[in-house]
Amino acid sequence: MKTNRLQPTEELKPVAEVINSSITEFKAECLGGGGLDFPVKPRFGSFLKVGEPDAPLHIFAVTFNVLTGPLDNVHKPSALGLTRAQLQIEQPQVFSLLKTEVSACIVGHSQNGKIYTHLPPQPPDVHDFVFEAKGDEVALLTKDFEFLRHLAQITQVPDDELLSATIREACALAYGQDRLLERDFLVGAGRFYPIRIEQIMTNFCQC
Repeated sequence: MKTNRLQPTEELKPVAEVINSSITEFKAECLGGGGLDFPVKPRFGSFLKVGEPDAPLHIFAVTFNVLTGPLDNVHKPSALGLTRAQLQIEQPQVFSLLKTEVSACIVGHSQNGKIYTHLPPQPPDVHDFVFEAKGDEVALLTKDFEFLRHLAQITQVPDDELLSATIREACALAYGQDRLLERDFLVGAGRFYPIRIEQIMTNFCQC
């Protein structure tokens, strides 16, 4: 079991709200948008944090899918042949009839200021807010590479694509300002998952 000390960070604006959860993953509905546009969608492979800033338990996860669809079975969308700008002028109501949901794999949690890279003692609560994880949190969460083991269990998307995207996100957010740290991180990822690293690095270098 690995732990890392986490420094206090300023409060962020939530990007989603949990609507379904388990010990290993959760689904959340994206906030914002409405009006004349869609909400901001978390990126594939991006790191998320669940819980209010003063909560005793925070849960960390990685985005593995994002789905936009109708609010219910009655208001199903259909093709209108209009650009986004035209929709905003001629059919602005369509944006309020859609919702965007993000699915995320849980890769760790924090308690009393320490990050643990194993599954949490309990799942997120429904209606908990979801925030984007910060660079220092991602650095502590990924330093022992246990997050790769959690992500390899996901079967809904190609695992090499998910691992590649998550490594890119970690590099950009936590290591991108230091080429030496970035190199060490990539080498460490290769040692942790040597069987898949060739395909992962191919995907990484193509982006």
